[in-house]
Amino acid sequence: MFGGFCWMLHGHMLCGVEVGRFMFRVGKDLEAEALSRPGAKPMDITGKPMRGIVWVNADDAIDAGLGNWIELAARFANSLPPK
Repeated sequence: MFGGFCWMLHGHMLCGVEVGRFMFRVGKDLEAEALSRPGAKPMDITGKPMRGIVWVNADDAIDAGLGNWIELAARFANSLPPK
């Protein structure tokens, strides 16, 4: 999808990594919270932002605590039925 590695939780995309940045699937309800964090911006590959998914600069994500970002993405993935 974006040329990097991706991790799943209960069959749902959770997060991914690309050179210099991370991707987190946070869902539309948590998107504003995610985008308010340092280094976060909407995921836009095709010229149209993909709602509910954000890119985060790797240094900012690590400085904020990568576990905090993973927890935010897991909140969304855990709200979905298992595949």
